[in-house]
Amino acid sequence: MKKLLIAAVLIAAAIGILIYGIRTSPVPVEVVAVKRKDIPISINVSGSLSFSKKIDIYPKVSGTVSEVRVKVGDKVKKGDTLVIIDAQELKQQMEQIRNIIDLLKITSAMGSLNMNYIQNIPISPDQIKTLETTYNTLNKLYQERIIKSPIDGIVAKVNTMPGVHLQTGQDISSQTSLGNLSNILSLFNLSTSNSSIITIIDPKSLVATVKVDESNILKIKEGQEVEVNVDALEENPWEGKVSSISMIPTLNKDGTYAYDVIVPLPQLGNKVVEGMSISATISLGTKRNALTIPLNAITFKEGRTYVYIIKDGKAEEKEITLGDMTFNEVEVKNGLQGKELVIISPLEKIKNHSKIKIIEGKS
Repeated sequence: MKKLLIAAVLIAAAIGILIYGIRTSPVPVEVVAVKRKDIPISINVSGSLSFSKKIDIYPKVSGTVSEVRVKVGDKVKKGDTLVIIDAQELKQQMEQIRNIIDLLKITSAMGSLNMNYIQNIPISPDQIKTLETTYNTLNKLYQERIIKSPIDGIVAKVNTMPGVHLQTGQDISSQTSLGNLSNILSLFNLSTSNSSIITIIDPKSLVATVKVDESNILKIKEGQEVEVNVDALEENPWEGKVSSISMIPTLNKDGTYAYDVIVPLPQLGNKVVEGMSISATISLGTKRNALTIPLNAITFKEGRTYVYIIKDGKAEEKEITLGDMTFNEVEVKNGLQGKELVIISPLEKIKNHSKIKIIEGKS
């Protein structure tokens, strides 16, 4: 019995030594050297597309729409006819005023202008001039029945159709009698309707508006290069430059503030529609001689940032302070000297003071 007990003790001791040896055997690790290098600095932001040159066209004359010559998406040139309004009421008023002017001129030619009364109202040469001015103004207004494109562009909205009556608020149906000569001209000041009927956009005026938070806005300068990706397009990215930076913030849904940064993208205008979502990378320049490590060398504990370096054949945990970062590297502002080797894998098997073995060819 005593021999069996001794044998069991020896076996247990051997197993313990084996387990201890396994537990304390070096962990094979991959490492990289901390390096100093120039790194490109950028920030990632999001936003949307819009057209900075967007013209809403309002009718200047009342009447019934007789023709609509464009539809949404049509390309137009400056001067192309968009809509024609049948302004018969205005035309009739012009004819009435023309008839009155002709009548007064005939009366004047007979030499009785300053002695006679027409419709019980005395007539003077100044009133004839007023009527002629009114007629010329109405004639100019009548030309506005043919609505033309003010720019080269694309039709973004059509808000009318043939048969629709447009009202601009000008009504002279009862104002052409001689007793109302003083009121006629005031009615024709080329006022417009409250509702636009056509919207034209200039595709070359397309801009990306991105939101930059307050921690980064002071880093943004006009002329910085921007790489834009449109979520709805397969063809990406698109290149642009910062043209303007808002000085007034807007409130985000999460309660934080952001500033609008404008990036013109004229080359993209014919491929998109307003409001499309984008993501963008703004280049902030290059940081010279920065101390860098790979992003996959970092671990986080209780809100702090650490890396494992090699010291005397063991892993040593070092707290570091991060700076700017790229897609796969990060600047180390404090915590490393620049001569260390940092462990990048397998971090999940490493603890402070773990014995390690560098995998050959990975240092």
